[in-house]
Amino acid sequence: MEVDSLGGSKYLLLIVDEGSGCMKGFSLRAKSDSVECIKKYIMAVQTRFNYKVKFIRHDGAREFAANSLRAF
Repeated sequence: MEVDSLGGSKYLLLIVDEGSGCMKGFSLRAKSDSVECIKKYIMAVQTRFNYKVKFIRHDGAREFAANSLRAF
């Protein structure tokens, strides 16, 4: 049985910073929203901490293998 959140989200994207152990969760309406969410998060981290994100690891899902994320 699938149940949407009150805001209509169906998916959860969890980002873990391996250096600090900090975890941040994002609710998504569609899996295809994940790439844009990751890009926004990276830009926010780089701006806030003046630190460049060097690596991104993921579980191999098709939505993460998009060329737009690799080019970013």
